[in-house]
Amino acid sequence: MPELPDLEVIKDILTRHIAGRTVEAVELRDPVLLRRPTLEVFRGELVGRRVQPLERYGKFLLLHFDPPARLILNLMLAGRFSFQPATDKLLRTTGFRLTLSGKLDLRYHDARSMGKLYLLLNGEPTSLVPTFDEQGPDALDPALTLGIFQARLRRFHTFIKHVLLNQEFIAGIGNAYADEILYAAQILPFRKRSTLTSEEITTLYTTMHAVLRNAIATISAHGDDALGAEIRDFLQVHGKGGQPCPKCGTTISSVKSGIKIANFCRKCQV
Repeated sequence: MPELPDLEVIKDILTRHIAGRTVEAVELRDPVLLRRPTLEVFRGELVGRRVQPLERYGKFLLLHFDPPARLILNLMLAGRFSFQPATDKLLRTTGFRLTLSGKLDLRYHDARSMGKLYLLLNGEPTSLVPTFDEQGPDALDPALTLGIFQARLRRFHTFIKHVLLNQEFIAGIGNAYADEILYAAQILPFRKRSTLTSEEITTLYTTMHAVLRNAIATISAHGDDALGAEIRDFLQVHGKGGQPCPKCGTTISSVKSGIKIANFCRKCQV
């Protein structure tokens, strides 16, 4: 599933290529994706609007248009974008496409039909998008100071990895980057929040920023190729269960917790 670093790069790529273009046609090929409003409104309301720079909040992408409208997307597990000439053949996985001025298509692909689209018009509130307003501050929001991070953390009492995954705590972190952040901070994922010292919490906060920003820079270096692929080969422990720890050589553990799998080093993380 795309997480904060992936979506931040996607946001920047799409803004670079489609901002300023006007929507000339809309085709929704997979109606299951559209959660609101109706198919007829979705098809008709975007035509003639100019695309504005995109925004990201947590794991949501927001496409802004002028006159004002917002298309909010949750890509879920398999959502991906492409931009290409409007005359190119459509793939079976193409869920919707916006044909833009210059005969360029923005296409959304979803092999599992799990993505969710919400079109907000005339200043309609984000409360119409399930879970959007329940999110905590974005993990890279400059307003999320160490003090606020500490205060929000005190509300939770479960395993620290489960806290990082809780979008009501902070938004944007998923299973992959929770593993990476805890590895870099040298904290075991199954530590209870209450066992963390103030020094460990400070380390967790600074490490979170470092890991996420480094991931954004690494993914961005792939250029537009990052739009259609999930780039994870640079991760240290996530998905590396059974392989040697890059720091100490100890075999990386892989433990299932709920529906998630935690990857960590039993020697480096305490």
